[in-house]
Amino acid sequence: MEKNPKQFLEQHETATYMSERLQAFVDVYHTYHKDILKPLNILDIGCGREVELLKYKIKGDRYCGCDFYESVKAPLDEYRRADFNSDNISEVWQDQKFDVIFCGEVIEHVFSPDSLLTEMKALMHEDSILVLSTPNLDYYVNRILLLLGISPLYLENSSEKKLGRKFKALGQGNVTEGHIRLFTYGALKDILTMYGFKIVTCRTMVSQWNFWPDKIFCHLHPSLAATNVITAKKI
Repeated sequence: MEKNPKQFLEQHETATYMSERLQAFVDVYHTYHKDILKPLNILDIGCGREVELLKYKIKGDRYCGCDFYESVKAPLDEYRRADFNSDNISEVWQDQKFDVIFCGEVIEHVFSPDSLLTEMKALMHEDSILVLSTPNLDYYVNRILLLLGISPLYLENSSEKKLGRKFKALGQGNVTEGHIRLFTYGALKDILTMYGFKIVTCRTMVSQWNFWPDKIFCHLHPSLAATNVITAKKI
């Protein structure tokens, strides 16, 4: 029987970071901190139970987290539970503004990325930054797989198992990760623009499988990368 979204989330962790992507988030945060020269108010959307980014927090900064779980294992300054498919996070964090908002591998898990982006924007002031990542559907490997009649990586048709991959090495039969909405690089740019964000930087990421051509193709253009880490400000 198909699981509803709450049942799925209870059995799956969010915010599972690849080391390179984690480093990209940390680099953006630390660079921004040097420019601001004051203690920062940070919000980690979809922080997960372990809150991997917390260990890189600069002393004096306030680190808050928000996720579906009742509680988290990490000693955050503040944690609030929220279901990103039904709760308005701007109401969950009433009247608060954050200097840095992390949103790593979250928007592909929600039914309305539009609502989530709108809510995050409401939590930002004019100098805040949003650091966001999501898998890239037009990753060059996916273009090849489609030509071969194989379902692209990241795309999930069932709430139980990954299908259409044909081979176990490509994930056939593996447990799904709960992807609902997927973006090409162009679509990601479009939705950010539509909701009043401008992209400041984009850092391309290789895949977790680290195929050898990744080191070439993923750095040629963001549309070929496995994942992109976007730094954005509100307009």
